[in-house]
Amino acid sequence: MGSPAESKSISLSTHRKFGEVLVDLNFLTQDQVDAALERSNEKRLRLGDLLLGEGLLSEEQVAQALAAQYELPFLNLDGTHLDSDLSKHLPERIARGFSILPVHFQEGMMTLTTHDPIQFLKLENLKNILTSEVALKVSPRSQIEAAINRIYNDEHSVDKIVKHLARKQVNKKASTGLSAVVVPFKDSAPSIESLVNKFISRAIMDRASDIHIDPAEEKVRVRGRIDGILHELYTYPPELHQSVASRIKVLSNLDISERRHPQDGGFHHSQGSRPVDIRVSTLPTAYGEKLVLRLLDKEKMRGTLAQIGMSSEIEADVQSLLQRPHGIILITGPTGSGKTTTLYSMLNQINAIEKNIITVEDPIEFKFDVINQVQVNEKAGLSFAGLLRNILRQDPDIVMIGEVRDQETADLAIRAALTGHLVLSTIHTNDAVSTPTRLMDMGIEPFLLASGLSAVLAQRLVRVLCVHCRKRVPLSEADARILGIRFLSAGTPVFEPVGCEKCLHSGYQNRIALFELMRIDDFVRRAFIERKSESDILQHLSNNGFISMRQDGGFKIVAGITSVEEVLKATL
Repeated sequence: MGSPAESKSISLSTHRKFGEVLVDLNFLTQDQVDAALERSNEKRLRLGDLLLGEGLLSEEQVAQALAAQYELPFLNLDGTHLDSDLSKHLPERIARGFSILPVHFQEGMMTLTTHDPIQFLKLENLKNILTSEVALKVSPRSQIEAAINRIYNDEHSVDKIVKHLARKQVNKKASTGLSAVVVPFKDSAPSIESLVNKFISRAIMDRASDIHIDPAEEKVRVRGRIDGILHELYTYPPELHQSVASRIKVLSNLDISERRHPQDGGFHHSQGSRPVDIRVSTLPTAYGEKLVLRLLDKEKMRGTLAQIGMSSEIEADVQSLLQRPHGIILITGPTGSGKTTTLYSMLNQINAIEKNIITVEDPIEFKFDVINQVQVNEKAGLSFAGLLRNILRQDPDIVMIGEVRDQETADLAIRAALTGHLVLSTIHTNDAVSTPTRLMDMGIEPFLLASGLSAVLAQRLVRVLCVHCRKRVPLSEADARILGIRFLSAGTPVFEPVGCEKCLHSGYQNRIALFELMRIDDFVRRAFIERKSESDILQHLSNNGFISMRQDGGFKIVAGITSVEEVLKATL
């Protein structure tokens, strides 16, 4: 591949398009590729990302196709032995940040594998790091990330940092003769910085949505919420906690001297080319400050409706609703059910230079181009309702309200929809059918609701079965009876979780949403005005093709996406 100097700028060329390769490999037909190309252009997504998100290709197939397109070797890392000494040839922050793995080094030649050859060429950081010649291979991203955890021995490196800090504590205590000493933050900053970075990097690699740092009497636990479940990642001695908390507070622009009152802040973190915004909350407890770091992955916020689990039938209805010039669309569900992600996916669909889109959010979790986003600040007198009044003087086409919390906000949202604006918002209710009742209980007049409300989309999150270890079993009579879904009878083949290294032995990887969409037709409008019961409305909807969250879950069970247990837990 030329001299070491030349290796810093690897060039790739191909005479074939990605779609052509997919057809040549018999992964898709030409008709499927042509249709997907249209969708990828509409959604401004790369073809591989679209097909992966829609479930039409696996990670391994995408990697195989990219390898064939750029005439590079494909490497399946499953079962491949990798020497931990390889970690010496590439810094961990680069490997983790860009999902690049060193797989072989011999006689001045380093072999790296990547999930995206084009992204690899853009990594300017490598030009200052690599001094050897480089050979490139292509592997699935999840395999690369799992292998990085193995060869960089993350547990061991954290343990070394903690032991080093503990020794500093002992030495400081011995030199001063004091009974209790906390290492000054400025003295331990480099090591504490490394420790905090380890916590964050590991959580991002494990797909955690939150990091919980919980002080106790004998140790401090660091836990990650992965697919909705908390897993212990690390522990460290309580005497280090003040320095850890101070480091996070400094990053978040919080007051490090304030430990008696809760504080909220945030900071930006880059995991290589992967931008993550981190929201921080502190809470005084009996053993010190508990910290929760919410990881807001910008890649996920750019997702499509299909990627978050929406069926093609419901997506088609939502797309038609988003093209309407006015009306209000409400997304409902409990806290942590993915409402904001769905809301942002909708904004991705309709964001265009021709439209004046204004949002009111608390907090702003993802920043869009073109869209005007406004942050609620109650202390400064900027409430949802107050901001909404001013926004309506800004000639908006589309208004997004983070949450309908009170009668005033609900009333203004409905009136905005009636005066020619498309309004998107969220509200806390149990399902789609109960949402109008909740709004009327808030004080919204039924005739206003009938005129302004276009649709209610309810959702819940369920875990996705790990494709590497899920097991096919017949549906039991008891589960079939509890589910009560027509197309799921006893004996129907379904999948159940098993657990393996790739899914942290949980049996699941990632989460998607179950949805139900209630469109407001003439019957439902009359039902609002006549104060008919929710059961009457539900009966009408069921007779006209309404798919409940339980039924949507049933389709995902049959497809092997999730388990009976997950659907029952989400919809009971």
